[in-house]
Amino acid sequence: MRVAVTKGSLLIPPTYFALAHPRALAGEFDFRFFAGAASISDPAVRASVDIEDTLARVLPLADRLPVRRREQLGALLNHATARAVAEWHPDVVHQHFAYGSGAAARVATRQGIPALVTVHGGDAFVPLTPMSSRRPLGRPALARMKRDVAEMYRVARSVLAVSSYIADVAVRGGADARRTTVHYQGVDTDVFRPSEAERPETPRVLFVGRLSKPKGVHDLIAASLEAFAHVPHELVFIGEGAERGALLQAAQRHRHLRVAGGLTSDHLRDELAAAHVLVLPTRVNGIAREAAGLVLLEAQACGVPVIAYDSGGTGEMVRDGETGWLVPEADESSLALRLRDALELSSEERADMGRRAREFVVAERSLARSAAQLADIYRECAS
Repeated sequence: MRVAVTKGSLLIPPTYFALAHPRALAGEFDFRFFAGAASISDPAVRASVDIEDTLARVLPLADRLPVRRREQLGALLNHATARAVAEWHPDVVHQHFAYGSGAAARVATRQGIPALVTVHGGDAFVPLTPMSSRRPLGRPALARMKRDVAEMYRVARSVLAVSSYIADVAVRGGADARRTTVHYQGVDTDVFRPSEAERPETPRVLFVGRLSKPKGVHDLIAASLEAFAHVPHELVFIGEGAERGALLQAAQRHRHLRVAGGLTSDHLRDELAAAHVLVLPTRVNGIAREAAGLVLLEAQACGVPVIAYDSGGTGEMVRDGETGWLVPEADESSLALRLRDALELSSEERADMGRRAREFVVAERSLARSAAQLADIYRECAS
């Protein structure tokens, strides 16, 4: 069976999740990726994944353009991307994100090829976002995304949501509840696993994600400063984003802070395995909350306890008090207290919590489990 995986743009890193299931199911299905524009800076991915980059085909020098400009141009090439998908003659089209989905919807409508869509978070909130929340110049883009999402919901035989929380949001936004299914993405527990190497002597607190205010990076700094007076530690930020400059300035003032930037999946695994605790303090952003928090699963698979604001779908990724802690959203004092609790665990207590964390992911949130579910969905979709 041929499965065309489509996405408006494919940037790796950081969107490794789009590759996870095709890699896991490569022995059962024939996959090809189709994107309006792609930027693949990980050499291992570039050498091993079959990706049809429409913009690069239409404009051979496109790789010289800034990534954001390439994404904008790629969004204008839905007809060309749809034609490339149709010429490959897939049995199923799997679209990631309900916006930027024009090519997938066009193939489903014009060619009658069964399609499904995974909603990851921000796309689910698009139908619920009022036009008045955008400045006049931003309203045409929001209107286009609303059309994309509505059309994808209409043509998709199945709408897969990365958490129960996002499934509920999608249904409120127009997805048919009868065709909407929770499909946890899962993590590769063979890749993300505990390390046999010694952890650093100084406890290490890790944040992985977009460096932005909604991700709670400043909440984490405040909590870290409060906890540091009682338990010295290192706080490491991994990722890119608008707050990178502010974090670098904070690191100049507070020497226990470090900003590492974005990392490939292999380097990320090593950083996770060396951490004492991972923290994800995502706050509400407009009407949107954290969709799931896949990095929480990656850390737990490495045997690392986690702390997260109880926001959106994060509660589905942590066993509170067993594999980590959930903290009331935006409660910086409680975040600091839980951070102290994590840092003050004895090595035996931390190992025990880490063991429970990995057992939870292996049993309930593994890529193997998720991929097996997706294989059944593909077969049902194509039948």
